[in-house]
Amino acid sequence: MKAILRILVLQVRHAPWRFVGGILLALVPLLAGLALLGVAGWFITAAAIAGLTGVFLNIFVPSALIRGFAIARTAGRYGERLLTHDVTFRFLANLRMRVFKGAAVETLSEGRATRSALLLNRMTTDIAALDAIYLRLVVPICLSLLTFCLAALVFGGTALWAVLPLAIFAGVMASLFRLAGGHADRQAARRQEAALDAVRVRSVDLVAGRRDLAIYGGLDDAAAKVEGAAERLNEADVQDGQRSAQLASYSFLAGQILFAALLVILGEAVLGAKLDVAVAVALLLFSLALPEVFVSGVPGALALARTKLAARRILPNVEEADLFDRSFPQVAVDSGSASSGEGRDAALTLEFEAVSFRYRGAREPVVRELSFAVGKGEIVALTGRSGCGKSTVSALASALIQPESGTVRLLGQPLSDWHEADLRRSVTVLSQRPYLFHGSIADNLRIANPQASDADLWAALDAAALGDRIRADAAGLAAILGEGGFGLSGGEQRRLGLARAYLTSPAFWILDEMTEGLDEATAEDVLARFLSFRGEAAVLMIAHKQQEIDKADRVLRLTDNGLVD
Repeated sequence: MKAILRILVLQVRHAPWRFVGGILLALVPLLAGLALLGVAGWFITAAAIAGLTGVFLNIFVPSALIRGFAIARTAGRYGERLLTHDVTFRFLANLRMRVFKGAAVETLSEGRATRSALLLNRMTTDIAALDAIYLRLVVPICLSLLTFCLAALVFGGTALWAVLPLAIFAGVMASLFRLAGGHADRQAARRQEAALDAVRVRSVDLVAGRRDLAIYGGLDDAAAKVEGAAERLNEADVQDGQRSAQLASYSFLAGQILFAALLVILGEAVLGAKLDVAVAVALLLFSLALPEVFVSGVPGALALARTKLAARRILPNVEEADLFDRSFPQVAVDSGSASSGEGRDAALTLEFEAVSFRYRGAREPVVRELSFAVGKGEIVALTGRSGCGKSTVSALASALIQPESGTVRLLGQPLSDWHEADLRRSVTVLSQRPYLFHGSIADNLRIANPQASDADLWAALDAAALGDRIRADAAGLAAILGEGGFGLSGGEQRRLGLARAYLTSPAFWILDEMTEGLDEATAEDVLARFLSFRGEAAVLMIAHKQQEIDKADRVLRLTDNGLVD
């Protein structure tokens, strides 16, 4: 329950007044519904007695009350659903962003990427399961407790013995609630979650790897694994439905026993002239609505085990979101609170001073006491064996990760002193695998510069040696790419990433094996175009191809100890 309580605390802090307001507003339809049944029962019985005995009965007041309670119940139910769901969905939207930030920190600080299918599961199924905390646990439990107190006061003031079966019924419902979150349900929730994860992961693998599977004859086996996982998920869902029906039947039986007990107790009170018949009928109808109120918490109890699993899975990412905010602060409102570095006549564009970095969980730092500099307008090639820390140096130089010790300076100022927006305008990173989004060519390019005109886009494409390829498509800039750049070859995807980078005007470029996967002639053409385009900007080129190294003014080599040789 600790994970659920921590999520609940986050939701309360997110919108405390709306959180409480949703519970209070939920009382309106509840109280109106209980009063409607009670008044209607009293009115019908009193009218019948008046008709038989000829006693005068004022029908206008109870009629007005019935109409008022009916309207209040309808309006209150609409307002309660609107507010409680709005509170929940706004919180879940914020929580989804925090999970994404935490996953980004996990990727950068640990040097490993979260598998897309698992991250998708966290951000969809797991977060969606958390709506049960407020909507199906907190609100129903609060309403049940308040209803029990109200019912105890009502029955205690009219027929004291009626409080006993009411208390027994509340105890039975509490036991059912605990039973719903028992060991059997936790095991069922784990099986259900495992089957759902298997369906997602294996489906993603089947779709993403369909080409290789077709080549090696593995499509049938991969499809069979998806079907097997789907069958296990269906079995788990059936068991969950049976469990829900079983608890619902127990709840219904407990409600009927409560009604029978109250009928006996109130009937004796009427026969003993201790209670008016109309009042007794009103109390009986009032009691008919009580099981519905208490049963409203059963679905949340059934989902409790699954909600616990979801909360435990996403909490690490949620807690690491604060680290993301510290690492990537928002642009400050006060322009004097941090330095942008613009306009400074620094002799060095980039400077590493005794920088060390260790990935989380690693015994040894991947970069240790690293010191080097890139002068203004200089091209420096950084080489070394695979895994020696070249990409880590790139991430440190672009402030995607923070050094464990030491200082990284850009244009004479520590990276930590820069505004985030100013830093991103001053540094452009071009990786060997730029990510392309599902959308048009123009949409993918304008990520770097939303204000770029079509002429700017064509100029960037031409500079990346991709203009002729895009012009050959009848749709041109409006041509749609699939997810991950589907529709372009690997080399064309890299050149499109280069064209996107050309829409910026940075003071410093970081190139991470930009010609990887290109043939020699194309690589030479891309390098020549880049060197012509970059102007006076300094370049840190992470390279292993001699073709790239030859373009550098200076070459630095990282050893196994992470030191520049």
